[in-house]
Amino acid sequence: MKKGLTILLSALICAVPTVPADASEAEAPHRFTASFLQGWHCRDWTQERWEEEFSAAKSAGFDSLILQSTFDYTREDCTGDKQDPASYGKTDTYCMFPSAVEATYHSSQNGGDALELALNAAKATGMQLWLGTVSDDIWWSYGWGAPTSYFTDWSSSNAELCSGLVTEMWERYGSDYGEQIAGWYYNNEIWNIETACSGSDNGEYARIIGENISATVAAIEQSCPGKPLMLSPFYNTDLSTPEQYGSFISDVISASGLRPCDIYAPQDGGRASYSPGVIRKWAEVQKNAVDGRLHFWINNESFSVDTQLMKNERMPIDQFREDYCATADLAEENIIFSWNFHFADDPERSSQFAEFVNERTSGDVNLDGSLTSADLVLVQKWLLAVPYTRLRDWQAADLCADGRLDVFDLCEMRAALAENTVLGNKVYVWTVDELRSAVKNAKPGDVILLAPGEYDCGSQEISLETDGTASAPVILSAMEPDSPPVLKGANTEHGYILHVTGDRWIISKLVCTNSQKGIALDNSNRTLISGCEICSTGAEAIAIRDGSSYCMVQSCSIHDTGLVSPGYGEGVYIGSSKDKTGFDFKCDYNSVVGCTFRNVAAEHVDVKEYTTGTEISGCTFYGDGMTGENYAGSFIDLKGNNCFVYGNVGYRNGNPKIVAAFEVHEQVESWGYHHVFEYNTLYMDQPYGAEDASRRMYVVDGWFSDFSVKGNLVDYGEGLVPADSREFYNSDNVTFTYDDPVYS
Repeated sequence: MKKGLTILLSALICAVPTVPADASEAEAPHRFTASFLQGWHCRDWTQERWEEEFSAAKSAGFDSLILQSTFDYTREDCTGDKQDPASYGKTDTYCMFPSAVEATYHSSQNGGDALELALNAAKATGMQLWLGTVSDDIWWSYGWGAPTSYFTDWSSSNAELCSGLVTEMWERYGSDYGEQIAGWYYNNEIWNIETACSGSDNGEYARIIGENISATVAAIEQSCPGKPLMLSPFYNTDLSTPEQYGSFISDVISASGLRPCDIYAPQDGGRASYSPGVIRKWAEVQKNAVDGRLHFWINNESFSVDTQLMKNERMPIDQFREDYCATADLAEENIIFSWNFHFADDPERSSQFAEFVNERTSGDVNLDGSLTSADLVLVQKWLLAVPYTRLRDWQAADLCADGRLDVFDLCEMRAALAENTVLGNKVYVWTVDELRSAVKNAKPGDVILLAPGEYDCGSQEISLETDGTASAPVILSAMEPDSPPVLKGANTEHGYILHVTGDRWIISKLVCTNSQKGIALDNSNRTLISGCEICSTGAEAIAIRDGSSYCMVQSCSIHDTGLVSPGYGEGVYIGSSKDKTGFDFKCDYNSVVGCTFRNVAAEHVDVKEYTTGTEISGCTFYGDGMTGENYAGSFIDLKGNNCFVYGNVGYRNGNPKIVAAFEVHEQVESWGYHHVFEYNTLYMDQPYGAEDASRRMYVVDGWFSDFSVKGNLVDYGEGLVPADSREFYNSDNVTFTYDDPVYS
């Protein structure tokens, strides 16, 4: 089997480029893509001054600047009730160009058209500019209790002005500077408004703000479809829990009409001097809310607030680096607020910033500061041409130093990661009693190696309870990978072979057979099951349950499941059914990658309600053994949210019990949504079901759900065809996505 997988991997690697498409632009790590620039600061710049700014930013590693607003309302301090428009005095307005909307002030340059100077400078320097819309002091001054009709009216007027400016700017500049306009920026900075996050506003803020955003989205779609809209929310840890904020953001996005090409770039919280742990927690929750719906970037703040002196202080570079590294692996891109204010004008800090931007750690392709298994997975996905896989510093993975990426670099990365891992004792095991003793006494970093042969575990499971660490996982593996040890239970009616309750285990090159379940994970986080064979189980092969998150099942062979309970004979089961008690339902961001499933009695992968962010990619499903019991009728059944299903191959093989390639179900209200299905190849034999000739053989059957699709192929018995129209998907809410202009 190992030889076969190696041949397959080599074939796939040979079929894709051996250097990234942007290799010529990768001389330095791609750490930041853009920095903010405020309109009041640059309103009277000459074109020469603009070119100077763009050139300096380009030298610092940026490819664009973000003009925070093009139209500004500056209002006098509120003198009464903040929700009473009469409480606000004189208003001054400024516009970056001669708009049809009247303003009290324009630039002193170019007849008032500062924006033309900026765009012309961007063209001259090979840079881009993001165009912000409206900055209005009302947004910051309004009393944020329950929303009143005043806020509704203001929001409606603000939306009309923002959307009108988008249309006007594109009509004015699009033909000459369309390539220089990177996209649009939504200036109203959303945060975890207390009443919205607690739910005491009955969802009104999410609705009002979402409708405000949707007006700008509609204007972009009308004028320049495909140009992204970026928003950059922030948070205050005193106002809500992270989970409440994530729910609020999800509701805003649902009401906003935002598209997959749009960008959610939350401020990291560095200005408030939050710890890296807090920064990561809030980033993870927000990423959870937008995954599969928008691009997720991080806006790194380069200043901190001195609350006693009420002023901003420049953040020390070490703190900035630490905050950045806390979330770098979560982000597709990083932006900064702001390089020109807090680094560019100080030679020493500018030099520190340049040194940080150009830092390169061997193997660190996601630029989070160190080589980890996440980097290894990224490179492996890139070599397998998994869609949306992007290496932010591909040269860091060129460990063979030959100017190309291939399987030899991947092998070097594995070796380097092993060297960087803190290893404890190597424990060699020949008997089942020695195995039980080894796992019971295991410490972080221990490597437990099993000799070839059969291990009769009887009816007593092997319990893996020790917690490993990020740098020192506990490893349970074969002493001789080409002769994997076989762990055998007493019968297929009861028990597990391995029961993992500790964090950060690596279980590799083992065979688990003849038990009710092969491997069960309960409250185990960041555990990897790799290269194992799980077979001949009474129920499911692998169960990831009870709060187990960020775990991966990789390159495993799973077959002959459900021998006793076919309706519960899933290959991989993630989460727990809603009617179960005693389990933590939140099993988030788990992944099943590169596995093969044969003679599986129920779904090959079953993702339960209350779970989020499951990834299923590069797997091969053979449908021969599916029994159809307990409603099992598809390769994958999704009941959680935000799942990413891509690059899989499925063979129905004439099995009449399989009625769709993938199914989505709403077992619990608001669960079963926001999935992405891309580049899957399905051999479904016929266009309609064998048992019910009126039921179409859908690629995705989920009539209630919103999901997006791209690049899927299906064969109904007459050859593969693109599944690129509504007839292949049973949902009125399916979105067809295409190559994203942000990265094309």
